[in-house]
Amino acid sequence: MDERQATPSGVAALGTIAHVNLARGFRGGERQTELLVKALSMLGARQALLCRDHSPLLQRLAGTPGLAVATIPERADPRIHGHLAIGAVALVHAHEAHAAHWALAHRLLRGTPYLITRRVDERVRNSAFNRLLYRQAAAVAAVSSPIAVTLQGQFGREVFTVHDAASPGAANPQEAERIRARLGGDPLIVQVGALVDRHKGQSTLIEAVRQLGGRLRVQVALLGSGEDEEELRARARDLPNVSFLGFVPGVADYLAAASALAYPSRHEGLGSTLLEAMAAGCPVVASAVGGIPDLVTDGVSGLLVPPGDPAALAQALQRLLTDPALREQVIRGGQAVAATHRPEDMARAYLSIYQGMPR
Repeated sequence: MDERQATPSGVAALGTIAHVNLARGFRGGERQTELLVKALSMLGARQALLCRDHSPLLQRLAGTPGLAVATIPERADPRIHGHLAIGAVALVHAHEAHAAHWALAHRLLRGTPYLITRRVDERVRNSAFNRLLYRQAAAVAAVSSPIAVTLQGQFGREVFTVHDAASPGAANPQEAERIRARLGGDPLIVQVGALVDRHKGQSTLIEAVRQLGGRLRVQVALLGSGEDEEELRARARDLPNVSFLGFVPGVADYLAAASALAYPSRHEGLGSTLLEAMAAGCPVVASAVGGIPDLVTDGVSGLLVPPGDPAALAQALQRLLTDPALREQVIRGGQAVAATHRPEDMARAYLSIYQGMPR
């Protein structure tokens, strides 16, 4: 995270911070927007939110003190709608790509400075528009150090690194016990994420479970939905210990029930689910890609494996589930990482950036 210290006593002097998130669904970036807005509210910030009129953020942030809300229609072009609805604000924080486009338009229309948070570990497409987008930004932040390095190389400017935060929600121990019993009682491995194999790598986990075979009795639960669900179900048809549970509202309960989180992503900006697992005391095995090594130190706060390598994933899961000393070590290490990634830590890092933005 950015090491400069924010000064919450000066929060009121900032004026209204407008958060713009125009995503149509609710994934990690939207969860982090929610956590940031709530944490800034606790610090006394005046805020506004611009989102689509069916965004889950509307319900999740309802009643947040000091927050004004405006929406744009579901199918509206984000470059031309919402510029009057948001009202007068001191700065704009764009939380995803469509929001960044909106922020540039707002800058050109009303002169409002904006911050872009970049969550994706891919180079920004080299176009005149994107060069203007990043040149006009008053500040740029990345959720991991590899993304920051990429942006610095592309645009030749300072990029702050602000990691995501772990959710403060607590699990229900009774529900965790019911989950374990319902799934058969064997050690439970969970995977959380959209069922998009080119991103989250669920087929690697399915093949790893197949390779474990009779070596280790486990249950595996995949939490999420997505475009590859049918294909992934077909791959796992011969594995009765693999369950597809779809979207579940109580992910914390599953992490509390689990003996391990498998995170076999093929690419990843950071992986905020890793922080959720660490905070819950659930040890993690993850791919050494993107920003994941910002959080997971191999053998200390989790285990790292090469992406797309079922044999390595199977071996790491077996080690984690059969070596009590290693398991306890990475649980403690993971909890130490999560303790430094609270929503208030993220909020203070962003406040420091806001306060340094040119007006």
